[in-house]
This record gives sequence, structure tokens and C-alpha cells, in this order.
Amino acid sequence: MRYRYSLSLLLLLVIALCTAGFGAIFEVKEASAAETQKTQEPASVVVQKENGLIDWTKNYIEAQGMAVAPAGTKGAQAKALARRGAIVDLQRNLLEFIVGVQVDARTTMNDFMASDRVRTEISGMIRNVELLEGEWDEESYNITGRVKLPEVLIVVAPELKTPAPKPAGNPPKTSGKYTGLVIDARHLSIVPSLSFYVVDESGREVYGVNFADQKFLAQSGLCTYYNNFDYAKGEIRVAAKPITTKAIRLGADNVAIVIPNSAAAKIRGSSYDFRRECKVIICVK
Repeated sequence: MRYRYSLSLLLLLVIALCTAGFGAIFEVKEASAAETQKTQEPASVVVQKENGLIDWTKNYIEAQGMAVAPAGTKGAQAKALARRGAIVDLQRNLLEFIVGVQVDARTTMNDFMASDRVRTEISGMIRNVELLEGEWDEESYNITGRVKLPEVLIVVAPELKTPAPKPAGNPPKTSGKYTGLVIDARHLSIVPSLSFYVVDESGREVYGVNFADQKFLAQSGLCTYYNNFDYAKGEIRVAAKPITTKAIRLGADNVAIVIPNSAAAKIRGSSYDFRRECKVIICVK
């Protein structure tokens, strides 16, 4: 009896240990899954419309065009004519899309189209649209094309530049070397746009078109928009040591993003001026 009793206790002990072990394994797996979800690339910040979309994370406008082959045409001729018509339709849809793009919280591209220079440059951009893919079903041709958002920004950038703020003297670069800026603005009603300003609590500008080098502005735009703050902090655009901060509020007709003075001081004092290369991410809802 004593032997059986001891054996039973031993079996119960083994079962308890195994259960605890499996529980620990499951907890580790759950933690790993949660960590993966945190660092996994989030979905793009996209505005979808009838004939296309704006991807504010990957910085492009995408639209579609479609045309049917003219009556009486067949084979290669029908395909070529339908394709030509589809490209014209794509260009028309892109123009409609572009004029509605938010330049900032107050204005759209349509507000700048009165300028002959802006109209000419936008027309040239649309004529040279990047064609992605086409599909021919023997009756109609469908095609997709893209325009890069930074190229649209460059067209209106001269109108957005203001006299650069003059700092009192040249403050020493003492806050360390930072490689970018990530602003958490998910709690604010920010509409993604081509342009904005970042200011400190007293309204002094610390980032915007004035601080950006034209070459980098044309390559990547003023910022990238994400909806995942944890992912954004390690994104290649701002890695490896970004300044991370939470926006306080919106100011100046919602065009300016107000950040704490402590974060603004780090930006101004960084030994590496990442603003020239537009190494900035804004996190929105």
C-alpha cells in the first residue's frame, strides 16, 4: 500500500510539472506572437477613392484607366488603340485625383492650379506617368499608373517656403547625435498632407519645408505616415536613434504640430541635422 501510495504521489508530481512546463511554453509562444505583431510592418495609411488611391506611407498616388477598342478593329490594332485610350483615361483620372490632394490642412492642390508654372509641371508629370500593368481582354484595355507624392510636393514647395526663422545665435550641438524624429499624433485629428510644420510650445518652428534639402524632399517627401508607433521607432528612415515624442496639440489652423520643448531642444541640439534629409515619421490614427 505504501508503495502504491508513493507511486501515485510521484505520478501526480510528474503531471503537475509537465502541465507547468507546457504552460510556460505556451506563454513564451504567446509573448513571441505579441512581439512579432508589435514589430510587423503595419498596413499603409491609404485614402481610397473611386478611380485610385493615395498611399501616404509609401508616398504615391495610384489610378486606373480603361478604354474599349474602336468598332471595326481587331487583333494587335484593336489592342494598341484601346491601350492608348486607357492611358488617356488614366491621365484624366490622375489629374482629378491630384487636384484634390491635401497640400496642408487648409489647402489642396487645386488652390495652386491657378499658377501657370504649377499647371505646366503637373501636366508634364501626368504625361510621364509611371505605367505599372495593363490587361487586355480582347475588348477593353485596363491600365494602372502611379505618380510619386514627393514629386507633387516639389511642384508647390516654392509657394510653401517662408523666410527661415532666425535663431538667437548658433546654439551648440550638445544634445547628442539623433538620426530622426518620430511624432506620435494618433490622438489628434491629423489629415495626412504633403506639408506641415513642427513647432515648439512657444510656436518656434523646428521642422518643415524650410529645413529640408531639395534633393531629399524630392526623393522621400517631408515625412512618412504610419499608424503603428512601435514599428515606426525602428523604421529604416529614422533608425537607429530617433527622437520620439508625443504631440501636444495642433496649432496654426491645424497646419502646425506642437511638440514639447524638451523634444524641440533635442532636435535643435542634435550633432546630426536629420531634418535636411527629411528623416521624420508622423504616426496617425
